[in-house]
Amino acid sequence: MNDLAEIGRFLSVFEAKTAVAVLEASGIEATVVTDNAGGALPSLSALSGGVRVLVRAQDAADARAVLASEKPLPD
Repeated sequence: MNDLAEIGRFLSVFEAKTAVAVLEASGIEATVVTDNAGGALPSLSALSGGVRVLVRAQDAADARAVLASEKPLPD
């Protein structure tokens, strides 16, 4: 993917991968970027600013709209 845009930051890899799954189900290619020592030190993600989700720049507005329309699970 060239010309990437960050569309969100998450506290965990799980949350970011969930967002990627939602985006991909809507036809938007996305990827997760984090610095957590290959998963060995998950706390590094928070220290480095969170787990980032990136999409093609041309898809950024649609991706943000898709994630904004998602409803949280009921308690």
